[in-house]
Amino acid sequence: MKVVIPVTAAVLAGSAIATGCLGGASHADATVPTTGVVVTVGGLAPGAPAPIPGVELRLAGAGGSVNVRADRQGRFTADLAPGRYRVTITGHGPTSDGRPMQPQPGVIVVRRTARHPVRLVVSIK
Repeated sequence: MKVVIPVTAAVLAGSAIATGCLGGASHADATVPTTGVVVTVGGLAPGAPAPIPGVELRLAGAGGSVNVRADRQGRFTADLAPGRYRVTITGHGPTSDGRPMQPQPGVIVVRRTARHPVRLVVSIK
């Protein structure tokens, strides 16, 4: 007597694994290590760029928001999905009339390729 083993379930399971349908990370879920620096420009002479140590930032995009804190040299790192992010200073940065001064650019674009450090500038008058 010949034994016939149904292969339909095995074929379907293999297809699901190959296409990532069982909860594996897909290409769209990939994040990009994004680095940058926050500096002030202007103020008292000579007004050269100076890092803002410990500044707190919120990077808000379509997929959610991330809060980061810069190190002593004003540098920060965040793992972000590709897309557009609004950048706001939320704390430990320069203020005007009691509110945090905001950096320029106010929006950054994270791409899957061509990774360049982000430079955020707060202009002090």
